[in-house]
Amino acid sequence: MRTLRRALLDGAMVVLPLGAVALLVLGIVHKLQEAADPLSRHYGHPAIVAVVLLVVLCLLIGVLVRSAPGGWARRRLEGALFERIPGYRLVKAFSGDGPLAEGGARALKPALAEIEDGLCPAFVMDTFADGRLLVFVPGSPAPMSGALYVFAADRVRYLDVPLLPFMKAISSWGLGLREMIEAEEARQA
Repeated sequence: MRTLRRALLDGAMVVLPLGAVALLVLGIVHKLQEAADPLSRHYGHPAIVAVVLLVVLCLLIGVLVRSAPGGWARRRLEGALFERIPGYRLVKAFSGDGPLAEGGARALKPALAEIEDGLCPAFVMDTFADGRLLVFVPGSPAPMSGALYVFAADRVRYLDVPLLPFMKAISSWGLGLREMIEAEEARQA
């Protein structure tokens, strides 16, 4: 029974956010379709015009956000509103190589941290002014839980591997991690 309950919860954690995004996009397309109805008589089916309008809207918003005033407005909005939402900073860190990254740098960096006599898969979360590193060591098979450490930089070895496959390997009890580490060592040799 416990396994079924966990499977249901895991499935819901995937399906519900995807469903929410799908419903949101469908709602936006529906509203754009209603607004595009007068235009659609001349240019085609209302759904096609609505999708084209959605793409144009996304493009315009993207250009505005990347402009200097748009960046300023985004930072102000983040500070005043989004930073107060629980989990926002973590989601932003995980999407650090996406459009929210400052200066194109990834926020989370896969690494191996030296703990006792071994190396543990880890994420470098931040760097202190004196060079020490704030490191999150995830648990397996649940990489969203783990422990935080502050390490001297010489006890952490960065890995140049993609974030999501690294997390997938951790959540798969390490399956695939050996190949990633060996490929990284071969590149460095």
